[in-house]
Amino acid sequence: MARSKWKLSFFSISIWRRIIMLKKKKYLRREQLFYDRSSTIPECFSFYAIKIHKGRRFRKLRISRYNVGFKLGEFSYPRKPYHFPLKKSLKRKK
Repeated sequence: MARSKWKLSFFSISIWRRIIMLKKKKYLRREQLFYDRSSTIPECFSFYAIKIHKGRRFRKLRISRYNVGFKLGEFSYPRKPYHFPLKKSLKRKK
């Protein structure tokens, strides 16, 4: 279900601080660390490299114009993908 149009995008306080720092042309590290995955990616972060916290490690993400508007958590999966093992009878037939 899509978000209502009258609601604005959610940005955490840490992202608002970084947006203000970009507007004031202050120094920002090239790889910024993000812990909150529920925030929307703003347009001013285009072509930046950021690191998103996965629970134990950080995942590096290069933001392009196609990533803008999505949540940060959509690009860092906290769980390792699980693959069901094949049955032994299927392995022998091949």
